[in-house]
Amino acid sequence: MKRTLLASAIALIATGHAYADYQFELGAVYTQGETANTDYDGFGIGGEFHFDKVDTSKGPLAEASFLDKSSFVDFAFLSVEPDVAGADDVDTTNIGGRFVTATNLIIEANWSTVDTGNSDSDSIRVGVGTYLNDNTDVVVSYTSEDDNNADVDYLDVAFHGVNPLNQGTSVAYDVAVGYIDTDNDSGYQIAVGGTYYFNTMFGLGLNAGIVDVGDSSSDTISLDASFFPNPQVEIFASIFDSSIEVNNNDADADGILLGAAFRF
Repeated sequence: MKRTLLASAIALIATGHAYADYQFELGAVYTQGETANTDYDGFGIGGEFHFDKVDTSKGPLAEASFLDKSSFVDFAFLSVEPDVAGADDVDTTNIGGRFVTATNLIIEANWSTVDTGNSDSDSIRVGVGTYLNDNTDVVVSYTSEDDNNADVDYLDVAFHGVNPLNQGTSVAYDVAVGYIDTDNDSGYQIAVGGTYYFNTMFGLGLNAGIVDVGDSSSDTISLDASFFPNPQVEIFASIFDSSIEVNNNDADADGILLGAAFRF
């Protein structure tokens, strides 16, 4: 989820094209918000290592890795601190990768763990897919999650595409649907999103998703953006809002995320 400071972005966006291939990307984020009437803030770091140089001349800089069919490994760590006396931080760690073969076969794998101090959950995800053409892919994935000895299984299919338009603009889209199976119930999740790129350096997006499993449901919407003041630096941000219902009890969540990434 990405969104930049609009006033600065509009003032600084270049109309020409600038390219700088890269192989490493490192970034950091700050987030704050409220969930279930509890304030929180958090910090995170992440990075990607690509096996080969990423060609950034094929479209929006934010989509360079996807458009170049790049293979990479990545990691992310996020620590969130609730504004409650004596509360433990919630730490999330993710390690994964995406591998694209010469025949456009896509293989993905991720391991994640969430540590809340008193409990933790682990999940493993594997995915297989293909590029349908140079600008569109589809990935089917299976995730197994162990959440405090409660097993949850996910089966998802996701599409991502980037369609060029006129005068250097383009539109990216995401569509994902999934089946969820828990120890007691089953349900589904649906996510859709789109990003309009005014040029290769600036894009605005809108994303929405719903989850419904047994007596629990949630919906989330976010406004996101990405801005490259130069081809090797990305500034991104997001503002999001969620509504969660569990056993007829409602809880709302909202927040912002700000970050930057550096390519070299």
